[in-house]
Amino acid sequence: MTPADETRNSQLFETVWQKVIVKVDTLTEDTADRRFLKSLAMGGSVAAESVISTCQAVKGFWGEGSAATATELSQLFSLLMLSQIYRWVTEKPPGDMANTVPPEVSASRLVYIFGGEPEQGMDDFLHFDQQFAYDLKRHPHLIHVSSLLLARTSEICGHRCMDWSKVKWPVVEMTHLAKGAIIDGAPMRGKLDIDAMLNSINTGVQAMMSYYGGA
Repeated sequence: MTPADETRNSQLFETVWQKVIVKVDTLTEDTADRRFLKSLAMGGSVAAESVISTCQAVKGFWGEGSAATATELSQLFSLLMLSQIYRWVTEKPPGDMANTVPPEVSASRLVYIFGGEPEQGMDDFLHFDQQFAYDLKRHPHLIHVSSLLLARTSEICGHRCMDWSKVKWPVVEMTHLAKGAIIDGAPMRGKLDIDAMLNSINTGVQAMMSYYGGA
């Protein structure tokens, strides 16, 4: 990726972030609520930008990108950040987040903030939340959720890998997917891209926690 590509991508995701700030401030006047929602969006946008920069298959489908694609990717990974936050809160609730609303409510608010399609946004949240939880218990290397995220991000960037209507969540084994569920499995299988996806998620989580702690 050239410096010009990196600059263009950064500008696209910065534009998404600035619009999120305005939308959150319009949605709520509560300072803690604003910080919570913005931290999710910060983590999501950082993770999304990392994915299109470091996952080779996704990078190819991204091309020059667009504001709409950057927005949808940021929403997807912000919803993944939400899954992580609620997992932490369930395990050990911090004092200032003891009275959190149900995760589905927060997910619907995120979709509203990004201007996404509600049904698709909630499907993404519920499905990947289920998969993330399952992988943590059965496949702690998170290879399945990473592969499925590669498929979803590729699709957002214009390349369809899966017929999601044939996927039963959580996916226990990729080999157990129904016949015809995988349309193009190549973008989902590369070990380097799977590792890059995990690194991108971790980078997003760090950005989310840094924003939440310092905002």
